[in-house]
Amino acid sequence: MIQKQQHSPANTKWGCTFHPFCETESCDKQVEELKEDVRAMLIASTRDPAENVLLIDTLSRLGISYHYETEIEQQLIRIFESHANLPDDHDYDLYTIALLFRVLRQNGFKISCGVFKKFKDENGKFKESLISDVKGMLSLYEATHLSMHGERILDEALAFTTAHLTSLATDSSSHLAKHISDALEQPFYTGLPRLETLKFIPFYEQDESRNGTLLKFAKLDFNKVQTLYQQELRLVTRWDIKALAELPDYMKSLYIAILNLYDELDDELSKEGRSYGVTCAKEMLKEIVRAYFVEAQCFRQGVVPPFEERLDNALITGCAFFLPAALFVGMGEVAGIDAFDWIRSRPQIMISTVIIGRLRCDIVSHEAEQKRGHVASVVEAYMKEHGISREETIEKLEIMIDNAWKDVNEECMRPTAVAKPLVTVILNIARIGEDLYKKVDGVTNPQHFKHYIKQLFIDPMLV
Repeated sequence: MIQKQQHSPANTKWGCTFHPFCETESCDKQVEELKEDVRAMLIASTRDPAENVLLIDTLSRLGISYHYETEIEQQLIRIFESHANLPDDHDYDLYTIALLFRVLRQNGFKISCGVFKKFKDENGKFKESLISDVKGMLSLYEATHLSMHGERILDEALAFTTAHLTSLATDSSSHLAKHISDALEQPFYTGLPRLETLKFIPFYEQDESRNGTLLKFAKLDFNKVQTLYQQELRLVTRWDIKALAELPDYMKSLYIAILNLYDELDDELSKEGRSYGVTCAKEMLKEIVRAYFVEAQCFRQGVVPPFEERLDNALITGCAFFLPAALFVGMGEVAGIDAFDWIRSRPQIMISTVIIGRLRCDIVSHEAEQKRGHVASVVEAYMKEHGISREETIEKLEIMIDNAWKDVNEECMRPTAVAKPLVTVILNIARIGEDLYKKVDGVTNPQHFKHYIKQLFIDPMLV
């Protein structure tokens, strides 16, 4: 049973209340005991690379791998250093090879895509016998989303698995069918980790091979993190609302809140010798304002800019450089002055992450935006410049999104330009774009995500 703290739960605009997970001494003790039990499992699993990687992947999907970053890092280094002989020495099946490939690449280890050659026939096609291997096909499908430029075998694998997984889901149990359909809609790697955990825990709970200790720890940990989220949400109401006579009414409260926020951050970080981060964030915010002014001019004049010009400006309004700067400000010593110099250099990974979000957004929202009056989107700009239909344009933009993901994947391989936690922040920005705009404009229509918001921030998991 979920116990509640003694204070009254906080009301929310969702018509619900926060019910914080208990933080009593007995609860904390139970969580710590489970954490150490899982650590023992992780250490014991190192005897078999396949068992080891499967456990690491399960911890990641359950949202609890962050407790064991050092152990996982050491174990994956050992596996990667010996990976060249793994497929032959152990005669692993498709499921296992694809799992090894995905987990290693997710953690920045550039394992060769050549490990999949053994699953092709003499004609260079993936073997037909693989189609009946549901677990293997799903594992290969998930692995293909870690592809990089020039890896044709992974492009072929994506087409091969996508073509068959829908029918495989139809012939599978409802439990597995939902897992497959979720993956087809949002592959694990491209989804936001916390949302993926929300989907995976119920699946794992029904899995016959589930581990009760892992499941219980994952649920308890989810509830503890949810309590932290709730505490943070209560703090965001602390901004003051003041009047600035020089601005129109609709801008006054926003502008003063921004000024107060940056003044406060500047004061705090100056004491640590890190005010350079606030300076960078301010620069990027000013750049966004200038870019919005360009869009306003285009709208007033009825101008549809060339596609590349429109996209370049849209990347700025899409917060390609401001969002990383703002997030890095709060990341402490790991985000030193070199990290902000990196942002100013406009690295490809930042450009590509916002290309993903911008194109996803405009594909699902451009028609509604044009009806209510809006600057021409990148969709209209591409259609006009190339003289093609909306459907053809979307096909072209989907290819651009795929290529942008390959850019991101390449930039995430070791050695990374900056510390891994900073690169992960950028990767998660790309994932936000995928989750928010996969089917609808999630910013304009947040009701589509109400159930996720309730699960993440309001409703604790039953243990």
